[in-house]
Amino acid sequence: MEHDKREKKADQFFRRELIESDVQKSVHYTFKDGFRLGFGFFIGFMLGMLILILFSSAVNMIFKVL
Repeated sequence: MEHDKREKKADQFFRRELIESDVQKSVHYTFKDGFRLGFGFFIGFMLGMLILILFSSAVNMIFKVL
């Protein structure tokens, strides 16, 4: 019985503290964030392509020698 009272008090406390109008969104994406994300994907893609090209050319050179 006492356990239920504590749960109800805690529930009421958090409901008062976390009124939906007072809670702000923790993340606001801006155009700058979108640019950074897109630029990061672009750099990652270019780096991956460079690694793939270097690897394929190295394999090609090995097969030419053999």
